[in-house]
Amino acid sequence: MKVGIFGGTFNPPHKTHLQLAQSAIRQLGLDKLIVFPCGNPPHKSCFVDSAHRLQMTRLAFADVPQVVVDDFEIVSTAKSYTANTLRYVKGTYPDAQLYLVMGADSLAYLQDWYQPQAILSMAQVVVYGRKGVDLDEQIAKQSKLLGASFVVLEGVDTADNSTDIRLNYQFGLPQPSVLPQVDAYVKANGLYQQHLPMCTKLKDYLKPSRLAHTYHVVKAGLKLPSQCNPDDVFVACALHDVAKYVHSAHHARYDFEAGSLPPSVVHAFLGERVAQQDFGVTDRQILDAIKYHTTARPNMTELDMVVYVADKVEESRPYPVSHLFAPTLQQTFYNVLLEASEVVKQSGKVVHPLTQQAVDFYTQLIKEDI
Repeated sequence: MKVGIFGGTFNPPHKTHLQLAQSAIRQLGLDKLIVFPCGNPPHKSCFVDSAHRLQMTRLAFADVPQVVVDDFEIVSTAKSYTANTLRYVKGTYPDAQLYLVMGADSLAYLQDWYQPQAILSMAQVVVYGRKGVDLDEQIAKQSKLLGASFVVLEGVDTADNSTDIRLNYQFGLPQPSVLPQVDAYVKANGLYQQHLPMCTKLKDYLKPSRLAHTYHVVKAGLKLPSQCNPDDVFVACALHDVAKYVHSAHHARYDFEAGSLPPSVVHAFLGERVAQQDFGVTDRQILDAIKYHTTARPNMTELDMVVYVADKVEESRPYPVSHLFAPTLQQTFYNVLLEASEVVKQSGKVVHPLTQQAVDFYTQLIKEDI
Protein backbone atom coordinates (compact mmCIF):
# COMPACT_ATOMS: atom_id res chain seq x y z
CA MET A 1 0.00 0.00 0.00
CA LYS A 2 1.27 3.48 -0.85
CA VAL A 3 0.26 6.35 1.44
CA GLY A 4 1.13 10.00 0.88
CA ILE A 5 1.38 12.67 3.56
CA PHE A 6 0.74 16.30 2.62
CA GLY A 7 0.91 18.89 5.38
CA GLY A 8 0.59 22.65 5.56
CA THR A 9 -1.21 25.48 7.27
CA PHE A 10 -3.79 25.64 4.45
CA ASN A 11 -4.42 29.24 5.35
CA PRO A 12 -6.42 29.13 3.13
CA PRO A 13 -6.21 26.07 0.84
CA HIS A 14 -6.21 26.92 -2.88
CA LYS A 15 -6.21 25.37 -6.33
CA THR A 16 -2.47 24.67 -6.32
CA HIS A 17 -2.90 22.53 -3.18
CA LEU A 18 -5.53 20.53 -5.05
CA GLN A 19 -3.29 20.21 -8.10
CA LEU A 20 -0.37 19.05 -5.94
CA ALA A 21 -2.54 16.37 -4.33
CA GLN A 22 -3.83 15.10 -7.66
CA SER A 23 -0.33 15.08 -9.19
CA ALA A 24 1.10 13.16 -6.22
CA ILE A 25 -1.67 10.56 -6.37
CA ARG A 26 -1.17 10.09 -10.10
CA GLN A 27 2.66 10.15 -10.30
CA LEU A 28 3.32 8.07 -7.18
CA GLY A 29 0.39 5.71 -7.64
CA LEU A 30 -0.90 6.46 -4.15
CA ASP A 31 -3.72 4.44 -2.67
CA LYS A 32 -4.35 7.20 -0.16
CA LEU A 33 -3.16 10.76 0.44
CA ILE A 34 -3.57 12.01 3.99
CA VAL A 35 -3.74 15.79 4.28
CA PHE A 36 -2.76 17.26 7.64
CA PRO A 37 -3.68 20.88 8.38
CA CYS A 38 -1.02 22.08 10.80
CA GLY A 39 -2.30 22.74 14.29
CA ASN A 40 0.59 24.49 16.00
CA PRO A 41 3.35 25.16 13.45
CA PRO A 42 6.84 25.48 14.95
CA HIS A 43 8.07 28.26 12.65
CA LYS A 44 5.09 30.44 11.77
CA SER A 45 1.83 31.88 13.09
CA CYS A 46 -1.48 31.32 11.32
CA PHE A 47 -3.70 34.02 12.89
CA VAL A 48 -6.75 32.01 11.86
CA ASP A 49 -8.46 29.52 14.14
CA SER A 50 -7.40 25.94 13.39
CA ALA A 51 -11.04 24.84 13.23
CA HIS A 52 -11.59 27.18 10.28
CA ARG A 53 -8.49 25.91 8.49
CA LEU A 54 -9.58 22.31 9.05
CA GLN A 55 -13.04 22.97 7.63
CA MET A 56 -11.67 24.87 4.61
CA THR A 57 -9.26 22.02 3.90
CA ARG A 58 -12.07 19.47 4.04
CA LEU A 59 -14.07 21.58 1.60
CA ALA A 60 -11.09 21.94 -0.75
CA PHE A 61 -10.40 18.19 -1.03
CA ALA A 62 -13.97 16.91 -0.75
CA ASP A 63 -14.14 15.79 -4.37
CA VAL A 64 -10.88 13.79 -4.41
CA PRO A 65 -11.78 10.25 -3.25
CA GLN A 66 -8.20 9.20 -2.43
CA VAL A 67 -7.73 12.15 -0.06
CA VAL A 68 -8.40 11.94 3.67
CA VAL A 69 -8.17 15.16 5.71
CA ASP A 70 -6.91 14.20 9.17
CA ASP A 71 -7.24 16.39 12.28
CA PHE A 72 -4.35 14.71 14.16
CA GLU A 73 -2.23 17.88 14.28
CA ILE A 74 -5.23 20.15 14.87
CA VAL A 75 -6.47 18.38 18.01
CA SER A 76 -2.99 18.00 19.48
CA THR A 77 -1.75 20.66 21.89
CA ALA A 78 1.89 19.95 21.05
CA LYS A 79 3.96 21.57 18.31
CA SER A 80 3.14 20.06 14.93
CA TYR A 81 6.34 18.20 14.16
CA THR A 82 6.35 16.14 10.97
CA ALA A 83 8.32 13.33 12.63
CA ASN A 84 5.50 12.80 15.13
CA THR A 85 2.86 12.91 12.39
CA LEU A 86 4.75 10.25 10.43
CA ARG A 87 4.88 8.04 13.53
CA TYR A 88 1.12 8.41 13.82
CA VAL A 89 0.63 7.40 10.18
CA LYS A 90 3.12 4.53 10.55
CA GLY A 91 1.15 3.26 13.51
CA THR A 92 -2.07 3.33 11.49
CA TYR A 93 -0.56 1.82 8.31
CA PRO A 94 2.45 -0.22 9.56
CA ASP A 95 3.05 -2.01 6.26
CA ALA A 96 2.57 0.99 3.95
CA GLN A 97 5.25 2.77 1.95
CA LEU A 98 5.01 6.41 3.03
CA TYR A 99 5.67 9.42 0.79
CA LEU A 100 6.08 12.87 2.35
CA VAL A 101 5.21 15.70 -0.06
CA MET A 102 6.88 19.05 0.55
CA GLY A 103 7.88 22.22 -1.30
CA ALA A 104 11.44 23.15 -2.27
CA ASP A 105 11.30 26.02 0.25
CA SER A 106 10.74 23.49 3.05
CA LEU A 107 13.41 21.15 1.70
CA ALA A 108 15.92 24.00 1.96
CA TYR A 109 15.70 23.80 5.78
CA LEU A 110 15.04 20.10 6.24
CA GLN A 111 18.30 19.64 8.11
CA ASP A 112 16.97 22.03 10.80
CA TRP A 113 13.65 20.24 11.25
CA TYR A 114 12.86 18.23 14.34
CA GLN A 115 14.44 14.77 13.88
CA PRO A 116 15.15 14.96 10.14
CA GLN A 117 16.81 11.53 10.05
CA ALA A 118 13.73 9.98 11.62
CA ILE A 119 11.62 11.61 8.91
CA LEU A 120 13.84 10.20 6.19
CA SER A 121 13.80 6.73 7.74
CA MET A 122 10.02 6.60 7.76
CA ALA A 123 9.12 8.17 4.41
CA GLN A 124 10.37 8.91 0.92
CA VAL A 125 10.47 12.70 0.56
CA VAL A 126 8.80 13.99 -2.62
CA VAL A 127 9.58 17.58 -3.56
CA TYR A 128 7.83 20.10 -5.79
CA GLY A 129 9.27 23.38 -7.05
CA ARG A 130 8.54 26.76 -5.50
CA LYS A 131 8.99 30.19 -7.03
CA GLY A 132 12.34 31.73 -6.13
CA VAL A 133 13.91 28.44 -5.00
CA ASP A 134 16.40 26.48 -7.10
CA LEU A 135 15.03 22.95 -6.76
CA ASP A 136 18.08 21.18 -8.20
CA GLU A 137 20.37 23.15 -5.92
CA GLN A 138 18.36 22.29 -2.81
CA ILE A 139 18.15 18.60 -3.69
CA ALA A 140 21.93 18.47 -4.18
CA LYS A 141 22.49 20.32 -0.90
CA GLN A 142 20.17 18.15 1.19
CA SER A 143 21.34 14.93 -0.45
CA LYS A 144 24.87 15.78 0.67
CA LEU A 145 23.86 16.96 4.14
CA LEU A 146 21.43 14.17 4.98
CA GLY A 147 22.59 11.32 2.75
CA ALA A 148 19.13 10.91 1.25
CA SER A 149 17.56 10.73 -2.18
CA PHE A 150 14.52 12.72 -3.20
CA VAL A 151 11.73 12.28 -5.74
CA VAL A 152 10.65 15.30 -7.79
CA LEU A 153 6.93 15.87 -8.30
CA GLU A 154 6.65 16.81 -11.97
CA GLY A 155 4.38 19.17 -13.88
CA VAL A 156 3.08 21.27 -11.00
CA ASP A 157 2.43 25.01 -11.35
CA THR A 158 2.91 26.55 -7.91
CA ALA A 159 2.18 30.16 -8.83
CA ASP A 160 -0.64 30.39 -6.27
CA ASN A 161 0.24 31.05 -2.66
CA SER A 162 -1.77 31.61 0.47
CA THR A 163 0.07 34.82 1.41
CA ASP A 164 -1.11 36.62 -1.73
CA ILE A 165 -4.60 35.19 -1.36
CA ARG A 166 -4.93 36.53 2.19
CA LEU A 167 -3.74 39.94 1.01
CA ASN A 168 -6.18 39.90 -1.91
CA TYR A 169 -9.07 39.30 0.48
CA GLN A 170 -8.01 42.32 2.54
CA PHE A 171 -7.98 44.50 -0.58
CA GLY A 172 -11.25 43.08 -1.91
CA LEU A 173 -9.62 41.68 -5.05
CA PRO A 174 -10.89 38.74 -7.14
CA GLN A 175 -9.75 35.29 -6.05
CA PRO A 176 -9.40 33.02 -9.10
CA SER A 177 -6.97 30.78 -7.16
CA VAL A 178 -9.53 29.89 -4.50
CA LEU A 179 -12.07 27.11 -4.97
CA PRO A 180 -15.68 28.44 -4.89
CA GLN A 181 -16.64 26.43 -1.82
CA VAL A 182 -13.62 27.73 0.10
CA ASP A 183 -14.25 31.30 -1.06
CA ALA A 184 -17.84 31.08 0.15
CA TYR A 185 -16.67 29.79 3.54
CA VAL A 186 -14.08 32.59 3.88
CA LYS A 187 -16.65 35.28 3.16
CA ALA A 188 -19.37 33.73 5.31
CA ASN A 189 -16.99 33.66 8.29
CA GLY A 190 -15.29 37.01 7.63
CA LEU A 191 -11.82 35.49 7.41
CA TYR A 192 -8.85 37.54 6.14
CA GLN A 193 -11.02 40.66 6.01
CA GLN A 194 -10.32 42.62 9.18
CA HIS A 195 -8.67 45.38 7.12
CA LEU A 196 -11.11 45.26 4.22
CA PRO A 197 -13.12 48.35 5.33
CA MET A 198 -9.91 50.40 5.55
CA CYS A 199 -8.65 49.18 2.17
CA THR A 200 -12.03 49.85 0.57
CA LYS A 201 -12.02 53.40 1.91
CA LEU A 202 -8.42 53.84 0.77
CA LYS A 203 -9.54 53.47 -2.86
CA ASP A 204 -11.13 56.92 -2.58
CA TYR A 205 -7.76 58.45 -1.66
CA LEU A 206 -5.40 56.85 -4.17
CA LYS A 207 -5.13 56.51 -7.93
CA PRO A 208 -5.16 52.88 -9.16
CA SER A 209 -1.41 52.89 -9.82
CA ARG A 210 -0.70 54.19 -6.30
CA LEU A 211 -3.11 51.67 -4.80
CA ALA A 212 -1.21 48.90 -6.62
CA HIS A 213 2.05 50.23 -5.16
CA THR A 214 0.44 50.26 -1.72
CA TYR A 215 -0.66 46.64 -2.13
CA HIS A 216 2.94 45.65 -2.89
CA VAL A 217 4.27 47.69 0.04
CA VAL A 218 1.96 45.81 2.42
CA LYS A 219 3.07 42.54 0.88
CA ALA A 220 6.75 43.46 1.23
CA GLY A 221 6.29 44.72 4.78
CA LEU A 222 4.66 41.50 5.94
CA LYS A 223 7.57 39.48 4.52
CA LEU A 224 10.33 41.44 6.23
CA PRO A 225 11.88 39.85 9.35
CA SER A 226 10.65 41.76 12.39
CA GLN A 227 8.96 41.36 15.74
CA CYS A 228 6.21 43.81 14.79
CA ASN A 229 2.55 42.97 15.13
CA PRO A 230 1.41 41.99 11.59
CA ASP A 231 -1.75 44.10 11.93
CA ASP A 232 0.38 47.15 12.76
CA VAL A 233 2.57 46.42 9.74
CA PHE A 234 -0.50 46.10 7.54
CA VAL A 235 -2.07 49.38 8.66
CA ALA A 236 1.16 51.41 8.55
CA CYS A 237 2.10 50.11 5.10
CA ALA A 238 -1.44 50.46 3.73
CA LEU A 239 -1.72 54.09 4.85
CA HIS A 240 1.84 55.23 4.16
CA ASP A 241 0.79 57.14 1.00
CA VAL A 242 -2.75 58.02 2.07
CA ALA A 243 -2.08 61.77 1.69
CA LYS A 244 -0.36 61.51 -1.68
CA TYR A 245 -3.19 63.26 -3.52
CA VAL A 246 -4.56 65.57 -0.83
CA HIS A 247 -4.51 69.02 -2.45
CA SER A 248 -2.83 71.86 -0.60
CA ALA A 249 -6.19 73.64 -0.50
CA HIS A 250 -7.36 70.92 1.90
CA HIS A 251 -4.35 70.97 4.23
CA ALA A 252 -6.16 73.25 6.68
CA ARG A 253 -8.76 70.54 7.17
CA TYR A 254 -6.02 68.54 8.89
CA ASP A 255 -4.52 71.53 10.71
CA PHE A 256 -1.40 71.08 8.62
CA GLU A 257 1.03 73.56 7.09
CA ALA A 258 3.69 72.33 4.69
CA GLY A 259 5.99 75.24 5.45
CA SER A 260 9.46 74.59 4.06
CA LEU A 261 8.92 70.87 3.56
CA PRO A 262 9.98 69.76 0.06
CA PRO A 263 7.07 68.48 -2.09
CA SER A 264 8.37 64.89 -1.99
CA VAL A 265 8.06 64.81 1.79
CA VAL A 266 4.76 66.62 2.36
CA HIS A 267 2.56 63.56 1.86
CA ALA A 268 4.41 61.62 4.56
CA PHE A 269 4.05 64.27 7.25
CA LEU A 270 0.48 65.04 6.19
CA GLY A 271 -0.25 61.32 6.02
CA GLU A 272 0.13 61.08 9.78
CA ARG A 273 -2.75 63.56 10.18
CA VAL A 274 -4.95 61.94 7.52
CA ALA A 275 -4.48 58.48 9.02
CA GLN A 276 -5.41 59.83 12.43
CA GLN A 277 -8.35 62.02 11.42
CA ASP A 278 -9.93 60.07 8.55
CA PHE A 279 -9.00 56.47 9.43
CA GLY A 280 -9.08 56.67 13.22
CA VAL A 281 -5.48 55.53 13.77
CA THR A 282 -4.35 56.41 17.28
CA ASP A 283 -1.29 54.18 17.71
CA ARG A 284 1.73 56.48 17.90
CA GLN A 285 4.12 53.95 16.39
CA ILE A 286 1.92 53.46 13.35
CA LEU A 287 1.52 57.21 12.89
CA ASP A 288 5.28 57.77 13.19
CA ALA A 289 6.01 54.97 10.69
CA ILE A 290 3.77 56.77 8.19
CA LYS A 291 5.30 60.16 8.98
CA TYR A 292 8.92 59.11 8.53
CA HIS A 293 8.58 56.59 5.69
CA THR A 294 10.13 59.04 3.22
CA THR A 295 12.84 60.77 5.24
CA ALA A 296 13.71 58.17 7.89
CA ARG A 297 15.12 59.53 11.18
CA PRO A 298 17.58 58.58 13.91
CA ASN A 299 16.41 55.93 16.39
CA MET A 300 13.95 54.27 14.02
CA THR A 301 11.56 51.78 15.56
CA GLU A 302 11.24 48.37 13.92
CA LEU A 303 7.91 49.45 12.46
CA ASP A 304 9.53 52.62 11.07
CA MET A 305 12.15 50.46 9.39
CA VAL A 306 9.62 48.01 7.98
CA VAL A 307 7.57 50.71 6.27
CA TYR A 308 10.63 52.61 5.05
CA VAL A 309 12.20 49.50 3.55
CA ALA A 310 8.97 48.04 2.13
CA ASP A 311 8.22 51.31 0.33
CA LYS A 312 11.62 51.24 -1.40
CA VAL A 313 11.95 47.54 -2.24
CA GLU A 314 8.42 46.38 -3.12
CA GLU A 315 8.41 44.11 -6.15
CA SER A 316 6.84 46.50 -8.65
CA ARG A 317 9.69 49.01 -8.30
CA PRO A 318 11.48 49.31 -11.66
CA TYR A 319 15.00 49.04 -10.27
CA PRO A 320 17.06 46.16 -8.82
CA VAL A 321 16.72 45.63 -5.07
CA SER A 322 17.97 42.10 -4.36
CA HIS A 323 21.42 43.40 -3.38
CA LEU A 324 19.88 45.44 -0.56
CA PHE A 325 18.52 42.51 1.44
CA ALA A 326 20.49 41.30 4.46
CA PRO A 327 19.82 38.69 7.17
CA THR A 328 18.48 41.32 9.60
CA LEU A 329 15.93 44.09 9.20
CA GLN A 330 18.39 46.60 10.65
CA GLN A 331 21.10 45.86 8.09
CA THR A 332 18.59 45.84 5.23
CA PHE A 333 17.27 49.20 6.41
CA TYR A 334 20.78 50.64 6.50
CA ASN A 335 21.52 49.38 3.00
CA VAL A 336 18.30 50.90 1.67
CA LEU A 337 18.87 54.17 3.53
CA LEU A 338 22.35 54.61 2.10
CA GLU A 339 21.30 53.83 -1.45
CA ALA A 340 18.23 56.06 -1.28
CA SER A 341 20.24 59.04 -0.01
CA GLU A 342 22.87 58.46 -2.69
CA VAL A 343 20.19 58.44 -5.40
CA VAL A 344 18.94 61.80 -4.13
CA LYS A 345 22.44 63.24 -4.25
CA GLN A 346 23.06 61.96 -7.77
CA SER A 347 19.81 63.57 -8.93
CA GLY A 348 21.16 66.94 -7.83
CA LYS A 349 18.63 67.33 -5.02
CA VAL A 350 19.41 68.13 -1.41
CA VAL A 351 19.15 65.26 1.05
CA HIS A 352 16.53 66.07 3.69
CA PRO A 353 18.10 66.95 7.07
CA LEU A 354 16.30 64.07 8.80
CA THR A 355 17.64 61.65 6.19
CA GLN A 356 21.19 62.90 6.66
CA GLN A 357 20.80 62.67 10.43
CA ALA A 358 19.61 59.07 10.02
CA VAL A 359 22.57 58.23 7.77
CA ASP A 360 25.04 59.74 10.27
CA PHE A 361 23.33 58.08 13.23
CA TYR A 362 23.29 54.56 11.78
CA THR A 363 26.74 54.84 10.23
CA GLN A 364 28.13 55.65 13.66
CA LEU A 365 26.07 52.87 15.26
CA ILE A 366 27.49 50.30 12.85
CA LYS A 367 31.05 51.54 13.48
CA GLU A 368 30.50 51.15 17.23
CA ASP A 369 29.19 47.60 16.73
CA ILE A 370 32.28 46.71 14.70
